[in-house]
Amino acid sequence: MLNVTSINENHLQWVSIDDVSNVLNLSVKTVKEQCRIGKLNHKIFRIGKKSEYWISFNSLPEYAQLKLQGLANPELQKYSDAPNWAKSQADKYLDLFEVTDNKYGKELRKYIADWNVKNPQNRTSYQSIMRMRKKYNEEGLNGLLAKYGHSNGRSTVDDKYFEYFKNLYLVEGSPSLFACWQATLGYAKRTDGVDEKTFPSHRSFQRKLERLVPVGAIYIARKGKSAYNRKYGKFIDRDYSNINCGEVWVSDHAQIDIACFAPDGKVVFPWVTAWRDYKSGKWLGRLLQCGSPNSDRIFQAFYYAAERYGLPKDVIIDNGKDYRSKDFAGGRPNAIKVETNQKTTRSMLDELSVKVHFALPYNAQTKPIERDFLKIKEKLSKFCVGYRGGNVVERPEKLADEIKTGKVMDFDRFKKLFDVYILEVFNKMGSAGKNLNGMCPDELFNQEFKEKIATTKDALKLFCTRTSRNFTIGRNGIKDNELGITYWADWMVVHTGEKVYLRRDPQNYKEAWAFRADNEEFLGVATAVRAVAALHAETVSKAEFQEAMAIKKRALKITKSYLQDTEQISPEELIENYKAYCNKPIKDANPRVTKIANTNMDKAIQKSKEMAAFGKADLSIFMDDSEPEEELLYLFETDKRVAQELKGVANGY
Repeated sequence: MLNVTSINENHLQWVSIDDVSNVLNLSVKTVKEQCRIGKLNHKIFRIGKKSEYWISFNSLPEYAQLKLQGLANPELQKYSDAPNWAKSQADKYLDLFEVTDNKYGKELRKYIADWNVKNPQNRTSYQSIMRMRKKYNEEGLNGLLAKYGHSNGRSTVDDKYFEYFKNLYLVEGSPSLFACWQATLGYAKRTDGVDEKTFPSHRSFQRKLERLVPVGAIYIARKGKSAYNRKYGKFIDRDYSNINCGEVWVSDHAQIDIACFAPDGKVVFPWVTAWRDYKSGKWLGRLLQCGSPNSDRIFQAFYYAAERYGLPKDVIIDNGKDYRSKDFAGGRPNAIKVETNQKTTRSMLDELSVKVHFALPYNAQTKPIERDFLKIKEKLSKFCVGYRGGNVVERPEKLADEIKTGKVMDFDRFKKLFDVYILEVFNKMGSAGKNLNGMCPDELFNQEFKEKIATTKDALKLFCTRTSRNFTIGRNGIKDNELGITYWADWMVVHTGEKVYLRRDPQNYKEAWAFRADNEEFLGVATAVRAVAALHAETVSKAEFQEAMAIKKRALKITKSYLQDTEQISPEELIENYKAYCNKPIKDANPRVTKIANTNMDKAIQKSKEMAAFGKADLSIFMDDSEPEEELLYLFETDKRVAQELKGVANGY
C-alpha cells in the first residue's frame, strides 16, 4: 500500500521507506544507509514509540518516481511499465501536441513539413497527428504507446494445414515455398472444401514456420547434414599454444584450375600434392604433376619435405585410398579393433614413429590446407590464362577460345611460376590470423622450429619406397605376377622357400630391397631379370640365355660351397671372439640433436654395401689365358646328348 503525506499537482512529496525499498529493490537497511550518507533526502517521524523514515520524492531516481506515480495513477503505471521503444512514440507525440495545439488545416500541414526537415529521424504526417490526437482523447497517455508486435504469436494459419505444409517443405531437395503452399491449398480444398480467398497466403505459412522452427533446423531438413555443418554447425576453436612449428604436418591433393599443355601436347589441369606445417601454414614439400594423384606422389612430396625439415611427430592426412595405402600410413583403422603385433607393421610412418590422424571424409574443416588451395585459386589461378573456375557456373566463356588458339601456358612454364609463387609469395605473405598475428608463415616457422628430427638421406630414401605384398623365394627367385617381373640375386640360393617382402622405388622397379616377412631382417638387393625366349633365339636372346645360364651356374656353385667341411672352433678361440665383440667404444650422447640413427634401413644399406663388395678381389693371376673352347648351344637336351656321344665315339671312348 502506498503511503504519502500529501499530493500536490500529481507529484508526491514524501514516501514511506517500505515503498522506496520495494521500488529500488533494496533492503530497508540499505535505504537507511543511503539516507545517512546523504544520497536520499529524508525525514524521521515519531509515531507513538516508533520512529519511521520518510523519503523525499524529488530525491529518488527518475525511474523510481515514474513507478511511484504509476502506483497512484493506473495510466502512468502502464506508461512506466512500457518498453522504451513504445514510450519513445508517446514522448514524440506529446511534444508535437504541445507545439501544434490549436493548429489545423494548412497551418498544421506547413508546420509538419518544417518538422520533418528538422527531424529526419523522427518524421510524421498530418494523418498520423490527427489519428494520435483522437487516440489521446479516447485512451489517454496509454493510447500513444506504440503497439508493435501486438499480434505477435498469433497466426491465421490452421495447425492442421501447417503440419501438412511442413511435411512438404522440410525435405531435402529444397522444394519451393510457393509449390508447397499450392499443394497445401489443394489438400485443404480436397479435404475440407476451403475457399481460396479466405486461405492464408504462402507468406503467412513462411512467417509461422520461421517463428516456430529454428533456422538451423529448416536448413538441415532442406540442405542436409553436411551443408548444415558448414554453415550452422558448432565449431571447435583450436588451441595451437601446445604445438610447435614442425611437429605436426597436414597433407592433401588439389587440382589447379588452370589449363596447361602437357609435354605430349594434351591439355591438362595439373594436380599438386603438398605437405604443410599445421601451425604456421608454411608449405614444406610439394609435387606438381600432370597426372592424377596417387600414393607415389605422396611418398615423393613427403621425401622432399622430410629431407629438408626432418620428420614430424604427427600428420593429419586425407581419408582417400592413396593416403590410406598400407606402405604409407598402414591402412585405414578398422571399426572392429583387433590385436596386432606392432613390430610387424611396415608402413613408412609407423617405421618413422610418426603418429597418423585421418581427417573426416568430405570435411574440409579438419584440414587447414584446404584454405591454402582456396588462396591459390583467388590470388593466382584467377589471374592466369586458362582459368576454368571451380565448377561449371564459374567457368569463363573465353576458356575454350584460349585453349583453341594456344594461349594457355606449357606445363613446364607454369611449374616454374607455381614454385616461385609458393616460395616467394605464399610462404612470405603476412596474415592477421590468431597464429601468425601479422607475421608470414616463414617468420613464425623460423621462430619456433628448434628441433629437427633427422635420419640419413639414404635411409629416408629407402623409407619412401613402396612396400610390396609377401612373396616366397622360389628356385628362380621372386616372381611378381602383377608386374610381370622376376627378381634374382645370388643370396637367394640359401633362402629358398622363405617369405619376404620388397621395397622398390616407384620410379625404378629394376632394383628391389628384400626383407624377411617374419622379423623384418634385410636379406639383400635383387635385380629384375627377363625371361628367355623359348624358340628362334636371336642375338639379344642369346645374350640373355647366356646370362641366365651364368646365374644358374653361380647358384649351383654357391650351394655346393655350403657342403664343404667346416673347421672346429676351440672354446678358447670362441671366448676370445666374444671378448673382441664386447670390446666396443661407447659414444657420448648428444641430447640437443634428435636423430633417428641405425634404423633398419641403415642396416640394410650397410649390408648391401658389404654384399656388393664381397668377391671383388683381384684374382686375375689365377686365370687361364688360353682361349676357351667355344660352347655350342642346343635347342633340346637330346640334341646335346647325341652330340656328346658322337664326340666320344670320335675320341675313341
